[in-house]
Amino acid sequence: MGQRTPTETLFGIVAAFVERRRWSQSELARRLETKPETIRRRLGELKAGGFKLERTEEPPLVYWSVPKNWFPGVLPFKAEEARDLLRLLGRARSSELRDRLLGVVVSRLSNLGQSVDLDPDAVRGPAVRHDEERWLAVIEDAVAKKTAVKMRYFTASRRHESWRHVSVHRIDVGARPHFIATCHVANTLRRFRVSNVLEARLDLGERVRAAKAEDLARFDVESFGGFRHDGPAVPCAFVVRDPESAWVARNLPDETLVEEAVAGGIRFRVETSAVIVLARFVVGLGEAARVESPELAEQVATLARGALAGAKAQRARR
Repeated sequence: MGQRTPTETLFGIVAAFVERRRWSQSELARRLETKPETIRRRLGELKAGGFKLERTEEPPLVYWSVPKNWFPGVLPFKAEEARDLLRLLGRARSSELRDRLLGVVVSRLSNLGQSVDLDPDAVRGPAVRHDEERWLAVIEDAVAKKTAVKMRYFTASRRHESWRHVSVHRIDVGARPHFIATCHVANTLRRFRVSNVLEARLDLGERVRAAKAEDLARFDVESFGGFRHDGPAVPCAFVVRDPESAWVARNLPDETLVEEAVAGGIRFRVETSAVIVLARFVVGLGEAARVESPELAEQVATLARGALAGAKAQRARR
């Protein structure tokens, strides 16, 4: 057996109980490669020093255990709870953080002798860039700590980047995470894409600006497909004929669209300021869709004319 100092033995015992709550004296002796009498003596010293150890006899063995939640700074999970955590991690967006946490949970379960029925490559969410994951963490901290964020943001519609302060109110995490925040430059609610954040940091020197619940609710109603345009929300409606209507109903770009069965198809209705975003979806349906609202019809016609002109120009070059 190897020679260990008393301190090394004590640390070895503590590490064993971090891994598992109950050990026999003989198991600990084999694990630490020392004599059972040494283990018994060190366990007695730990208990005398206030270490929460419980001793039970099951002849011919003597067992030592620690109570549940005994170790400070540790968040305990039952094995079945850890498996639920694994399911959620497996569905999370593919990232370094997801893979690292999966490795930790799988390792802990394996150390406890628990089988892990999980193939981390079989269920994968959309991939996330390293910088996107980094800025999302800053934005999440801002919400939790009620702190303003200073960020460098790329506005895709203008191909322009600029620094600005924002107060984040909510984060919507999906295939393309975005967040709703008050822009301190415009002093209005805006929706920002995490993928367009180029730099971000918490700024304790900037005052956080609150938003009323009713304003956030109205902002949600006026948005569509993760976009919102300045200006009032307008009612939009279009009808999709059968059988195409069944496919459209299961592939809507936004869950706020309301369905209404009509003769020969389905009517879809929504009130939004982002009419152009809805129009891009409707124009792709071609003759299967019939637009009923004037604002939406105007946008669809503009997009269709542009697409047709582009197609004609391409054909003319052949």
